[in-house]
Amino acid sequence: MKRLNILQLINVRWYNACAYYAISLSAALKKRGHQVIVAGDPQSPPVLKAKELGLSVFEDLYPSYSTPWMMVYNIKRLVDLVAEEKIDIINAHRGEGHLIAALARKFGKRNVPLVRTRGDARIPKANLFNRHLNNRYTEKIITTCQVLRGNCIQVLKIPENKVVNIPGGIDHDFFSPQEWDRNWEEKLNLPEGSLVVGILGRLSPVKGHKYFIQAAEIVLKKFPRTIFLICGTDAQISLLELKEMVRTVGREENFRFLGKVKDPREIISLFDVGVVASTGSETICRVPLEYMAMGKPVVGTRVNAIPEVVEDDVNGLLVEPKDAPQMAEAMMRLLGDEQLRQRFGEIGRQKVVEKFTLDCFARRTEEVYFSLLD
Repeated sequence: MKRLNILQLINVRWYNACAYYAISLSAALKKRGHQVIVAGDPQSPPVLKAKELGLSVFEDLYPSYSTPWMMVYNIKRLVDLVAEEKIDIINAHRGEGHLIAALARKFGKRNVPLVRTRGDARIPKANLFNRHLNNRYTEKIITTCQVLRGNCIQVLKIPENKVVNIPGGIDHDFFSPQEWDRNWEEKLNLPEGSLVVGILGRLSPVKGHKYFIQAAEIVLKKFPRTIFLICGTDAQISLLELKEMVRTVGREENFRFLGKVKDPREIISLFDVGVVASTGSETICRVPLEYMAMGKPVVGTRVNAIPEVVEDDVNGLLVEPKDAPQMAEAMMRLLGDEQLRQRFGEIGRQKVVEKFTLDCFARRTEEVYFSLLD
């Protein structure tokens, strides 16, 4: 297999799902023997994460800054980098980097294929400039879920064979089935014999915590010993707001709020059921894959990539977003059937091993790269 020199352009100002997709891909491609350079805004979270993972980093670039002077500077630096490192493929993960890469190709001596990865839930802009950029100056578009693929084809008027869907992957060795974390069990004062339903993710309206709590209120009428764990950092919602919501339910003793945790595996190990209650976003489905890799059954909403990962009545149960009663029914079905929970968990783990490992992720992307070079 030919060793490729790959440039990954990642100008994201926080470490969100798109940044995770790009950095985990870069690390997986490096593991497969390729030379990978990550370029982005200096000291940005994705660049710092790339350094932490031992990836080569190019920081003399400011793709998020679009003043005329900075555009000229970025194009010149990118042209030089492509020539010096003999780059074979450029993969841009954001619109600003995509434009800079396209212009650098135009003015540079190396005609390097350009790939644009789209993991943002927002629909692409339908203007003529954007269509021209994606049709004429971009060899391939990679999307992270089928909904995005359909949007690109329809809005950008791109031939179907030019857009390929490649879902992200997960480290299935790191996230693997494990025993309950006894330290957290004691810390959270979980009653013996209780069942645990958990949700993991930033505290934002789009993550559906409101509906999770409403569903919990229904579940507790039939399964009063259930404990509900809410784990995540404050975003547009605070822990205090969620606690107030729970207070109105009147069952504070059945809820535990954890905030940010260093190692999510310790918390997921406690779950009997993992929930993804999102009402939007989820074009890159990391949390459901973490649940599945650790052998946990999933209750997920029918939003973007979730149904591509969670198969209804196979490794989990799917419900409509914002439908708390339906979510509660799914929770209760799993809480009342230990064998079903175990079967869904085992199938979910096997599905991750077969389809969603980091190596699978890298190989699918690698095939796209090689097809462009051929």
